[in-house]
Parts: sequence; structure tokens; C-alpha cells
Amino acid sequence: MSTPALYRRIVRRESHSPRSGAAITIAAILMIGLAYLGVEAVLSAIGQPPLLVTPEALVSSTLSAAAAPVPLLAAIGAVAAIIGLIIIVISVAPGRRGRRGSITERTAAVVDDRVIAQSIARTVSYAGDVNPDNVSVSVGARTVRVDVTPTSGRAVDRQAIQDAVAQDVSSYDYRPALRSNVHVSKKGKVA
Repeated sequence: MSTPALYRRIVRRESHSPRSGAAITIAAILMIGLAYLGVEAVLSAIGQPPLLVTPEALVSSTLSAAAAPVPLLAAIGAVAAIIGLIIIVISVAPGRRGRRGSITERTAAVVDDRVIAQSIARTVSYAGDVNPDNVSVSVGARTVRVDVTPTSGRAVDRQAIQDAVAQDVSSYDYRPALRSNVHVSKKGKVA
């Protein structure tokens, strides 16, 4: 495997979450359900009383479900459809961890989004002459949102902050690339 392909694979593995947790949960639920049915079948076969319901009663109640009221059947069907849709979405959608990668010719780096947020918060603090406690940065899948709450009685140069954040974000060579949004609160905070 070539080095760039290996680096891409490493970055993808570190920046996307596996589906093993969801698969293990669904498999465990199915195993518990099938184990219960097996226990009930064995208890019925040896003539012992059932834990909850006999297999015959379970089958007959399932077959007679068509006689139930229509709203109840519709509600049960809707719940089953929603659960099925959630399982399909979980299995198909890519899980993203709060990380992004950068690949160069000689190395690959994976950086946590919290590290990027702290770096941008420090940049905003210096550029806007704002207390670091008054800066909040959140890093999403493709955007960086910067919220600045100025100290009461002090003006904040929004353009200087915007330029500093844009320069800082453009200096990163991460995939996926980031865009920045800066919001300065109209209300101040007492220092």
C-alpha cells in the first residue's frame, strides 16, 4: 500500500467512528429475545409453567393481532417503522468523531476539534483584546462558530476578530476544510 493511501486510511479511521457499538447492541437485543423464546419453548416441551407466556399463546396472539383496533395497529406499525428507519440511518450514515486530519507528503496528523477551538479562542482573545472567558468557540463538521461577549463599556473590533479568525482557519490544512462565523454579542459582560 502506498504511503499517501495509507495516510488517508489512517486519517479516515481516526476521524470516523465505527458502527460496532450499534451492531453489538442490536445483536445483544436479538440474542436475548431468541434466548427467551428458546427457554419458553423448552419449558413448554417439558411441561413446565412458562416464565411469561407460552409459545402457543404468543403465536395465537400474534395471529389474532389483525382483530385489534386500527389506531393501535397503526401506532405499533409507526413505532416499528421509526425504529427500523433509525437502525437503517445508523448503519448507512458515516459516523464522525470530533476530529479532522491533515496529510502531507511525509506524515499524517489527526487533530481534535477541541484543540482547534482552543487555538481559535486564543487568537480571538488576542485579536479583539477580550478576556478569554468571554470567547466561546464551537467547531462543527464544516464551520467554526465564534461567539464573543465584550466586557461592558469596551468596544470590540469585529472586523479585526473576523480577519484573525479567517487567517487562522485558512492556515489549517485540515479535511474537511472549515469556514468561520463570528458573532459579537450586543450585551456586555461585567468583568
